[in-house]
Amino acid sequence: MTRPLSNDLRRRVVTAVVDGGMSRRGAARRFGIAPSTAIKWVDAWRRTGSYRPRAQGGDRRSQRIEAWAEVVLALVEETPA
Repeated sequence: MTRPLSNDLRRRVVTAVVDGGMSRRGAARRFGIAPSTAIKWVDAWRRTGSYRPRAQGGDRRSQRIEAWAEVVLALVEETPA
């Protein structure tokens, strides 16, 4: 898995667009990143006020599975061997 790009680069791209009046595609060209990346970073900043990357990896599903644990175990008990 690749590492997220630096927070400094994210800050510079967002600042160039929001404060500098640069287009997102122009900022992407200037800083050498994909236009879709600049678009996502600026949108995330406008939505949340943060340009920091989201957490990577980790367990995201066991909460959903555990919520159904009683139902699943009951069905297993009912199933003939």
